Amino acid sequence: MNFSDIIGQSTLVNYLKTILSSGKIAHSYIFIGPRGIGKKTISNIFAKALVCYEKKQEPCNICQSCRQFESGNHPDVYRVISDKKTIGVDSIRDMQSDIKIKPFQGDRKIYIIDKADTMTVQAQNALLKTLEEPPKYAVIILLADNTSSLLPTVLSRCQLIKIPRLSPTHIAKIVEKKLGVSQEQALVYAKLSEGLPGKALELAGSQEYQQLREDVLNLIERLIHASALEAMEYAHFFEERREKVDDTLDLLELWLRDMLVCKENGETELIINMDRISIIKSLSKNFTTRAIRDMIEKVTATKKMLKSHANFQLAIENMLVNIRGSG
Repeated sequence: MNFSDIIGQSTLVNYLKTILSSGKIAHSYIFIGPRGIGKKTISNIFAKALVCYEKKQEPCNICQSCRQFESGNHPDVYRVISDKKTIGVDSIRDMQSDIKIKPFQGDRKIYIIDKADTMTVQAQNALLKTLEEPPKYAVIILLADNTSSLLPTVLSRCQLIKIPRLSPTHIAKIVEKKLGVSQEQALVYAKLSEGLPGKALELAGSQEYQQLREDVLNLIERLIHASALEAMEYAHFFEERREKVDDTLDLLELWLRDMLVCKENGETELIINMDRISIIKSLSKNFTTRAIRDMIEKVTATKKMLKSHANFQLAIENMLVNIRGSG
């Protein structure tokens, strides 16, 4: 894989190519962006280009160094990865022991710290010593979801590379290309992804999520014709999915949001669940605009209540009765 395979990040890609072609490589970089934005993919291509024998704007993918990088067995690429919630000082000290050794086959050694924002303060202080006086051949790459937990002294010694969120159109192209789904389906998951291609791929590839999405839609259809007592009985739907209650309520809110868009202006390009637009139109006819707004507010309020550790059963039953009553 190389930069030409990256979709929707032309500005960032051109910037990284400029760095590589200039030959003015900093000793440390931080790739910043939320989980699923593509930090690993983009930073890996950048790192592979740094050790590529061709020394061009992007990796050749042919030389021995590129092939070793792809296989995960490059002797001059060191990765700091932790299975724990945090990266401790011992992991950084191990890296520092290795960084004293000169490259085995090239003129650079690359150090990649995944989830760098989980480093303990002690680990960051240890890393700071290396960032202040790194060997000439070392390039340290940190990957972080955000910078809030990183020490200012660490940030000040690294070049920040922020990865922006992508448009639904670009994400849909990625999903369509990697998973082979239809353009319509790809666009649905792209709109659900909040600008994160990794999240779109995860959702589109999850049979469990797809089933949950359909189940929530079916629940709305049943609630329309339910009495107050029948509505309360549907609390078991959420109890059975208690571990996924956040996703379930988010999906409920999204279906209702699409109904509202359909009811207010009918602009289909604003609808997320495009593959079920006929059902959405049909459902929206059962409610007034105000009723749908009230339903969305009740779902939002329930989410807040559950986060505040309110009684699960009572919160869900109250929501269901009120949603049913909104019709």
